[in-house]
Amino acid sequence: MRQETASKSDYLGERAIVVGGGIAGLSAARVLSDRFRQVVILDRDELPDSATPRSGVPQGKHPHGLLAGGLKALERLFPGFGNELIQAGAVPVDRGFDVLYAVAGQDPWPRIKLDEPTYCFLNLTRPLLELTLCNHVARLTNVNVRGGCRILNIIAEAGTGAATDICFRTSEGKLETLHADLIIDASGNGSLTLEFLKATRRRLPEETSIGVNMHYASALVEDVVIKDDYKVAYTLPDAPEDTRGGLLMPGENGTYQLVLISRGEHTPPIRESEFRSFARMLWTPTIYNAIKHAKFLTGITPATFSHSKWRHFAQISDFPRGLLPIGDAICRFNPVYGQGMSTAAREAGLLFELLGRSSDDLLSTLAADFLTKTEDIIADPWAMSAVPDFIYPDTTGVRPKNLEELLNFQKGLGQLAARDADVFEKLTDVRHLLLPLSVLDDSSIVSRVEKELASELSL
Repeated sequence: MRQETASKSDYLGERAIVVGGGIAGLSAARVLSDRFRQVVILDRDELPDSATPRSGVPQGKHPHGLLAGGLKALERLFPGFGNELIQAGAVPVDRGFDVLYAVAGQDPWPRIKLDEPTYCFLNLTRPLLELTLCNHVARLTNVNVRGGCRILNIIAEAGTGAATDICFRTSEGKLETLHADLIIDASGNGSLTLEFLKATRRRLPEETSIGVNMHYASALVEDVVIKDDYKVAYTLPDAPEDTRGGLLMPGENGTYQLVLISRGEHTPPIRESEFRSFARMLWTPTIYNAIKHAKFLTGITPATFSHSKWRHFAQISDFPRGLLPIGDAICRFNPVYGQGMSTAAREAGLLFELLGRSSDDLLSTLAADFLTKTEDIIADPWAMSAVPDFIYPDTTGVRPKNLEELLNFQKGLGQLAARDADVFEKLTDVRHLLLPLSVLDDSSIVSRVEKELASELSL
């Protein structure tokens, strides 16, 4: 049954178009359905009616976790969404009790229950998350999802350079042009927005890039036993000397998603026997012991991630009216930290807030407001991944001038969290995008971290 959208007398326009049917695009379409008479989602893939990976999502076969902050954002847009995912097979994880973190040189972190329903996070496959979102969006009567569409370009209005139309080719080879009052670029690589900026002779955004040269390989397995009944095992490498790490997390229907990670020359193998041997080389035996008798349900899928990239669109003072990038089109995070989907969901929540304002010409200021505030949303997760990435000498990019100080603070904070449940909870909330990174700058925490580091130096 399709769900009726709320009756509106104050629509912002006749049509909004969303390019991309992934997490960012589907979430944005839900927001736009309240303020536009029609919303059209265009995707190059024919969107599946079952939870199966699709070619347009390069990481679709690899593990995904929806951080607590991301789930909270999606619950706001799709009430009851978390429960629906759980009913479909997603596994709720208490971020304080169910995750076994193995961090080189640090004592184990506390095991305490923090599982208020809103604040759990979910382990699931990317196809299940997209399918559940797509089913929600499909029930909105003014949203039309069209697959098999290859986007060619955005067309500008003569004189103003505003984005007004989008040209694409259908799966039958037919050329179509649709007019839109607002176009959302949720295509992932951001090239659609960049090409439009070039075509209208606007300057391109500055980019912050961090080269990580990361390799990972993953498979779906069953018959897994993690010690002490943990649901998730996460082994971080003994950086910078070692680059190997691993993650084992539940999928749907009793399965587990296994991913092994490395950088530089140490590429995880894709033959099963060698894959197990690679797991055995991790500095802690936790993951190997959990999967040494596991049955592989799929082949081992490799992937490479070369660099994180953040495009600072907010710096473009004449950013075109009628166009808005979102999600990976703005920032692509190192996937090992699991921040991308949750950040995209939080950006959709921001769009919801901005479109709910009263204004005579809301679309004229939307891009500037959204892109500026999105910088704030991205800043914390970017900092949390950039600092540990720079611990490796071969990581490229502009290193923070106080990098050594930041790395030392991070180390001391981890040591303190291993003994102090309150600090552990704050650190976990920050990592799950529930609290801002600035809460860790509290003077009481900073002074205790400094004592930790001083105590270590005196040994």
